[in-house]
Amino acid sequence: MPKDSCWFDLYFPDLDAYWHITAHDLAQLHTTPAKALEIYRKLIYKHAIRATDISEKPVRSQTGKGFFYELYGDVPTHALLFFTDSTRYAVMIASYFKVAGAEDSLAPIIDRMRYELHKIYPTITWKPVSLTRTRTCF
Repeated sequence: MPKDSCWFDLYFPDLDAYWHITAHDLAQLHTTPAKALEIYRKLIYKHAIRATDISEKPVRSQTGKGFFYELYGDVPTHALLFFTDSTRYAVMIASYFKVAGAEDSLAPIIDRMRYELHKIYPTITWKPVSLTRTRTCF
């Protein structure tokens, strides 16, 4: 992850699950949404070694577009969203557990986290970087 990116983990204590959220001002990183997507796609498919399947679905809303990934099998990350305004900003949200495995016993929680993550992208709005505390985070 670039040193000038903005990231944090959102912890769901009742589920012992996390969302890792990474946001970028692509202009400040001198990249494009397409290049950023390719970087994240490579990251996702690194999980393919342990995953039994990876589903990639395009998503779109009034404020942008991206891809929603579902990973199956012995992987710590079971869902991932890449979303961009198609010009300057991008966000990646990965739903994960600190441990891989136990997919069967975690199935209800995995399904819930996928459901909640899928509801997020239509609510994303973009704020100009000039209105934020740092130059690359929003």
